[in-house]
Amino acid sequence: MKNKPLIPFLITAVAGLLLMLGLSLVGVNQQQAGEDGEDAEQQDPVEYGEELVNENCISCHGENLEGQGDYPAINDSGEQYSAEELADIAQNGIGDMPGGIANPEESQAIAEYLMSLSEE
Repeated sequence: MKNKPLIPFLITAVAGLLLMLGLSLVGVNQQQAGEDGEDAEQQDPVEYGEELVNENCISCHGENLEGQGDYPAINDSGEQYSAEELADIAQNGIGDMPGGIANPEESQAIAEYLMSLSEE
């Protein structure tokens, strides 16, 4: 008995390390799933579009999307363009606005949000 008091502690330490590794892998997988847009698929497209506009558009078009400097107002763009045109603009750009700001799914959500502003 004198030679084996470390074995229970060693077993506990190994079990703890394996548990930490397993939980870390689960956390990484959940984080990647969130980054891949799985949450966006479950979220209302208008709310998702609003988040995307707040992240990507207000820096140029103004906090209320009323336009600023050389950037036009887009808070009434639903009256000027169809949802398909807005999605195309969000994805491919227009005039001096560069393309690639949003992928197809994001651009559709942005278009739906901008269309909802015109309905208010």
